[in-house]
Amino acid sequence: MKKVEIESFIKSFLLFFISLTSVIWFLFYQSHKNSLHNLEDTLFTQMQIASLGNNAQNFKKIIIPRDKNIILNTFYSDNQELSAYFASRDSNESLVKISYPIKSFNYDEKLIFKQSLEKFLKSLVIIFIISILFSTYALYPYKRYLKLTDEFIKDILHDFNTPISTMRLNASLLKKKIDNKNMQRIEGGIETVLNLQNNLKEYLEDDIKKSEKFNIKEVITQRVEFIQGAFPYIHFNMSMEEKIIYCYKDGFVRIIDNILSNACKYNKKDGSVSVILRDDRVLEIKDTGNGIKKPKKIFNRFYKETSRGLGIGLHLVKKLSKKMQISLHVDSNIGVGTTFELDLSKLILN
Repeated sequence: MKKVEIESFIKSFLLFFISLTSVIWFLFYQSHKNSLHNLEDTLFTQMQIASLGNNAQNFKKIIIPRDKNIILNTFYSDNQELSAYFASRDSNESLVKISYPIKSFNYDEKLIFKQSLEKFLKSLVIIFIISILFSTYALYPYKRYLKLTDEFIKDILHDFNTPISTMRLNASLLKKKIDNKNMQRIEGGIETVLNLQNNLKEYLEDDIKKSEKFNIKEVITQRVEFIQGAFPYIHFNMSMEEKIIYCYKDGFVRIIDNILSNACKYNKKDGSVSVILRDDRVLEIKDTGNGIKKPKKIFNRFYKETSRGLGIGLHLVKKLSKKMQISLHVDSNIGVGTTFELDLSKLILN
């Protein structure tokens, strides 16, 4: 299951499970109170019967003088016993006191509580199973829709391969004959479409592929040259030593391409982008662009501050950075620019 499917399943399960559990708990609470009330009624009836005869099993029976302060047919309790007083059939001047040990009464209450708790826990297990079945059933249409959408996107991306390859080949042939800024823009546009295609492919993947060793300076130099072809009016500054890192290379390229692409797309005319490796571990990508209004939201799926793009580039950056153990920090000022800092401490080998 994908992350979004797991999240939907958990939310549906918790909503259904907590709702039913609350209802069942209330019903069992009322049932438990009724059981205790019935225990008192049964006990009082047994005391009343015991006061009329000589056979008073489980009860203590004594005859006492009538006392005006004693209320008949009412429970009295202390630390030792639970008792009730009844009128004597033999004499108007006497009362019958029937007592029941308080320990026995507490035991009866605990027994009722145990029985109620067992019933509640059994009901809880049934609710748990029903909640799982309900959540799975409720998630099925959504899961089926996601699967169809993924397959649809994959088919489209596959169909893109042939025309993109044709355009790249013909652009390369034309560049040999006509080498000017227009050809550079055409090549840059093709590479931008290719970058978008790669983003969508990576977005559909949930697992990180096999890690490998590579030179970070070589890779970033290649990506800068790649991006610069689409944005010839942007000035790039690079400052870094050769460092070997170990991670999922294609994922790292996706992260760099998306940050560099945004740094160029939302930059000023004749603006600049600086790529610096600080302290041999922190990769800093700084632009002189328009800045970001809401930096905390830029990693949300489909969030955009302009009408350009799909809103998945930086979401993909966050997703891959988290899986590759790259600490990510963003600092942005409106009208000044944006700085991305990627802590590569856990990836660098030398």
